[in-house]
This record gives sequence, structure tokens and C-alpha cells, in this order.
Amino acid sequence: MLTLDYSWLADPVYQHWLLRGTLTTLELAFASSGIAIVIGLFGALALTLRIAWLDAFVELFVEIFRNTPPLLQMLFFYFTLSTIGLSVTDPRTGLSMPLLSAFSCALISLSLFGGALCIEAFRSGLESLPRAVTEAARSLGYTRWERFRRIEMPIASRICLPALTNIMTNQFKTTSQASVITVPELMYYAGQIYNDTFRTAEVMILVLFIYVTLVSLLSWGMSLVERALAFPGYGKGH
Repeated sequence: MLTLDYSWLADPVYQHWLLRGTLTTLELAFASSGIAIVIGLFGALALTLRIAWLDAFVELFVEIFRNTPPLLQMLFFYFTLSTIGLSVTDPRTGLSMPLLSAFSCALISLSLFGGALCIEAFRSGLESLPRAVTEAARSLGYTRWERFRRIEMPIASRICLPALTNIMTNQFKTTSQASVITVPELMYYAGQIYNDTFRTAEVMILVLFIYVTLVSLLSWGMSLVERALAFPGYGKGH
């Protein structure tokens, strides 16, 4: 019979590690999601301009970052950027060190991965817009940028909120892979704790509970936003 022992949780060091790891996970998840949404907005705008070379560039970006594992992208940025000259010399030791930290590499790779997914989400939202809406905006004299900013994107972003929720929850869970490149997030410290205490089952159950709680709160918050911004006739906008 499995006997669980959580006496190690009384140790202030392990409490500090769990808190610090959770905060780093939150920081990485929200920062990468925010950047990914910005990438998605500009990528979707670029696709509406109908410029051949720009379309090809965005499509190539989406294919590369959507179709490769996030872990591979993290390892690529972490191990290759310093080898192509992106390094600095530590003034104290005189040794060469990577220009970008492990956290920065994880943030870049997660943002680009999420950005590729957000471009597709926003594109689907734009394509589902009623044609009469864009034609009415055009007849009122709106420029291309004004139509996108004031008419198309406000409606499209509401329509694609369920897809954005899925992307954000996926971003949150994918942050756990950053432990592979030594980012001190929740899974990284979980590994440190069970290596010290040999209480692997207890640590994994606790980390599972933390992830379920945080992702459930995120999903609940996004559900409230989705309900508040629902567009009549789409999704929850009855």
C-alpha cells in the first residue's frame, strides 16, 4: 500500500523552491502568451494585406514553428545561439557566456510557437466574419488599417476566444519543458526536491495538483472573458 509522507513540506527551503518555481512558471506562461497574441495579431494583419512575399513569409513562419516540437525549439535556441556568436564575456571571470539566459531562450521559443498557433486562430476568426460587415466598413470610407483595428479584429478576436483559451492553456503546460534547459520553473524545482528527499510520488502528486489548479483558474478566467465579450450569433453570444 502506498504511504505518502509530506513531512518534507515543513522545510522552508522546499517551500521557497516551490513558490519560486510556481512564480517562474506563471511569469513564463503569461509573458509568452502575451507575446504570442501580439505575433498572432500582426501575422493575421499581414495575411489580410494580400502581398505575395509577405504571405509566403508568414506561412513559412507558421509551418516551421507550428510543426516542430516546442522542446526542440527550446534546445535549438539554447544551444545554437551562443555558437553563432551571440555571446558576451563575463567581466569578472573573463569567460565567454551566452548572451541570452535559459529563461530568455524558453520565452522566445514558447512565444514563437504560440504565435504561430495564434496567427491561425486569428485568421480563422477573420475568415468567419460576415462579408457584409467588411463591405459596410469599406463603404463608410475606412482605410485598410482602420477596418482591421476598429471593425475586423475586435469582432474576430471575440469569435476566436475559445481557440485562444486552448492555446494559452497549452502554453501554460508546455512551460514544464523549460526545465530541460535549466529554467528554474516548477518542474525544475520538483526534480530538485525529489532528488533530495526520494519522495517522488508525493512531489509529483503535489505538482499535479498545482498545475491542475492553475490551469483550471486560467480556463475559468478565460471563460468569463469569453462570456462577457461574446459576439451575438457566435459561440456563447446567444
